[in-house]
Amino acid sequence: MEKLLLKDLVEEMSFSDRARGLSPKTIKKHQKTLRLFFSFLAEQNVDSLSMVTVSHIRGFLIKNIEEGKAESYVNSHLRSVRAFFRYCVDENYMREKENPCLYVKWIKERQVIINTFSDKEVICMLKFARQRTFSSVKRKDKYHLGLQTKFTNERNYLLLLLLVDTGLRINEVMNLEHQHIKESQIIVENGKGKKDRVVHCSALVYKEYMKYLRVASLYFDYYDIVRENYVFITKHDKQYSYISAEREIKIIGNASRISPNIRVSPHTGIYQG
Repeated sequence: MEKLLLKDLVEEMSFSDRARGLSPKTIKKHQKTLRLFFSFLAEQNVDSLSMVTVSHIRGFLIKNIEEGKAESYVNSHLRSVRAFFRYCVDENYMREKENPCLYVKWIKERQVIINTFSDKEVICMLKFARQRTFSSVKRKDKYHLGLQTKFTNERNYLLLLLLVDTGLRINEVMNLEHQHIKESQIIVENGKGKKDRVVHCSALVYKEYMKYLRVASLYFDYYDIVRENYVFITKHDKQYSYISAEREIKIIGNASRISPNIRVSPHTGIYQG
């Protein structure tokens, strides 16, 4: 019987996932998890498909739990491992009944109650972010005109306003391009479930978007930087990441003195309909 090496199969799976049109984020997550899993197996001298048992998978999960990883994190690892063995079954590298994941149960997750922002807290955050766009910026010297600060302040206010006004997910906002924003609506391409949809937005959002474009043009034109087509970009003309956006929202939330019982992030009920 042919010895199927795990490292070879994971490369095949990655190619298959790209051909299926899975998101780069999902593919990257699978690859990262499987590298950790295979490293765990290598410590036990396991390097081929036929050598992996139910005990190996359970041992990998237990190792993560004992390291203090959250139940949801461990389950995300199991999800990637299950995807790998599902691929092996689909490719006839093993029979369905030989799939060890069939006998591994999900880790029971602790239910966490997430407190959402109140209307007053959302207003405070918006007020703080908007106030920063009005703040005068002192010139350090003739080469530093404060354009960068004005650009980032406008960007972060528009980001927060857009999240509140539309209820879009943070990754959807980060992927918006200029052709997606109209006067009264926003076109979301390849959103959750790979579905396109149209979302209504208020006149205030479009007004602030126009203001943001003007300030961004002043900054990028002054430094002769050709801009990306993404709406939200960094000062170096790279797509703004959701991690950076989350960090900025935390800064705004903390400065607005949001209740310490609330986890300040773009996912914490910032839109309350």
